Amino acid sequence: MNTLFGNQSENEWKDEWKDMPEYNNVEATPPNITATFKFRNEEDFKLFKDVVQKELYAGKKVFDGMQRKDVKSTWYPLNKKASKYRYEDEA
Repeated sequence: MNTLFGNQSENEWKDEWKDMPEYNNVEATPPNITATFKFRNEEDFKLFKDVVQKELYAGKKVFDGMQRKDVKSTWYPLNKKASKYRYEDEA
């Protein structure tokens, strides 16, 4: 079979994955409660964000960089990796 990585046999990928850890992609549960905060200006938002970052998130980043300028969201407590799927070990 001619692939992106050259000419490989049909089952050659199995040798590459030998002894790799097992994992399951589990769809993350949606939030139970969603709260919306509205701010009159950027200064009010920055003050709120700074207080939340210091008091609730122990100085860690509250919002990731992939959000729109006028729409922000985060989890409390802060998820280690915000994603539609998360890794769960079967062990």
